[in-house]
Amino acid sequence: MAGREAALREMRLKEEPEESSESDEDASQWRAQLAGKAKVVGGKGPVKWILPFILVGVSSLICMWLLHIATFYYVKGILRFEAAFKPNPDYKEDASTQHFFSAGLTPDSVSYGSLQDPIEAQLGFKDVPLKALDAVALVFPFLWFCAVLYLQDVQAWTKVLLCHSVLAVGKGIFGATTIIPDSIGWANCKKRLGPAGLAYFQNEVPDPTQHGLWTMCMAILGVELRGPSQDRIGSGMRFCADMIYSGHTYFTILYILALCDLLRRALGDPSTRLYVETKWKRKAILVSVYLACIAQQGIEIFLVMSNRFHYTTDVVLAVLLTFLWYTSAPVCIAAKWWAQLGTKSAQEKEQPEDMVLIPRSALSGDIWLPVLGMAMDGISWLLGGDHVLLALLLHQRPPSRHQ
Repeated sequence: MAGREAALREMRLKEEPEESSESDEDASQWRAQLAGKAKVVGGKGPVKWILPFILVGVSSLICMWLLHIATFYYVKGILRFEAAFKPNPDYKEDASTQHFFSAGLTPDSVSYGSLQDPIEAQLGFKDVPLKALDAVALVFPFLWFCAVLYLQDVQAWTKVLLCHSVLAVGKGIFGATTIIPDSIGWANCKKRLGPAGLAYFQNEVPDPTQHGLWTMCMAILGVELRGPSQDRIGSGMRFCADMIYSGHTYFTILYILALCDLLRRALGDPSTRLYVETKWKRKAILVSVYLACIAQQGIEIFLVMSNRFHYTTDVVLAVLLTFLWYTSAPVCIAAKWWAQLGTKSAQEKEQPEDMVLIPRSALSGDIWLPVLGMAMDGISWLLGGDHVLLALLLHQRPPSRHQ
C-alpha cells in the first residue's frame, strides 16, 4: 500500500510541468515553515487554553458593539414613531382582545411598539428581575467550567468556546442588520438603559446621515471600550432590541450540551477521573443530569418568555442554532485539530508529506447528536435490554449482545 502511494506521487510529479516545480517547491517550503510555527505555538499547553478564551472575549466585544448599534437605531426609530403617530383617545378596547394581543397600545404599557407574539399573549406578563435570569443562565456554565478544568479536556474547551464565539458574533450581526422592536416595549427599554444611557443614544451618537455610517459605528465602539465619557472600561449599558436570537437561551443550551457531552464521555472512559465502572450507575447518573438540564432549560425559557425578554421566535432560533453549531463537523474538526496540534503522538504518526497546516489524522471530529443520544440513553435505561427496532428508528447502532 505504501509502495502504491509512493508510485502515485511519483507519477503526479512527472506529469507536472517543469516550469512550475520551483514555485511548487517554494510553496511547499512556505507551508512547512508555517506548519512548524503553528505546531510550536499550538503545542504549548497554556496557549491552547488561553487563545479560545481570548476568542470568546473578542467575539463578545463584537457582539455587544453590534447590539449597541441596534439599540441606537431602535431608540431613534421609536422616538420617530411616537412623534408621527398619536393614539386615538376615543378608542375603547374590548376586554377580550387584551388577552388576544401581546403588544400594548399606550407608551407606558408592556410591549408597546413591539411585534405580536400569540404565545406570549397567552402566557401573560410576569415581572422577572434581570438578575434572576442571569443567575439561572450561569448555573450550568459554571458546572461545565469546573468539570472541564478538572478533566483537563482541551478539546472540549476549544469546541465549546468556538461555538460560543460563533453564536455571539451571529447574534450581533442579526441584531444590527435588521432592527426588531423590543419585545418588552419602549417603557421597559428606557428603564433598562437609564436616563444617562437614553440621553446618550438620543443626543450624543453622531448622526450617520451627516457624519457617515462609519463614524457612527466607531463612536459606539469607543463607548464599548471606555464608556460614554471615555473614563472607564466597558460601556456599562444594557441593550434594547437585541432580539434575534435569545442570548440567555443559546448560552444556557450550549453549556448544557457541553456538560452532558463531557460527562457522557468521562463517565465511560477508564482514563478519566470521573470513570464509573458499573454500567447502570453511569446511565442513572446521565439520566439524572439530563432531567436536571431539561428542567433548568425549561425554567429559563419560561422566565424569558413570561418576562417578554425575547419573542418566541428568538428562543426557538437560539435552540436550533446552538444545536446546529455544537453538532457541526467543521467545529468538531477544528477543536480536535487544535487539541492535537503539537502533540508527540501526532508528530510520530504523520508523514512529512501529510503535514501541511492540518494533520490528516485531525480531519475527523467527534460529533455527538445529543437529542438522539438523550433519547436512546433515557428510553433504553427505562426499558432495559437491547431494543434493535428502537435503535433503528432513532438511527442509532444497536448495542452488541456480547457487551
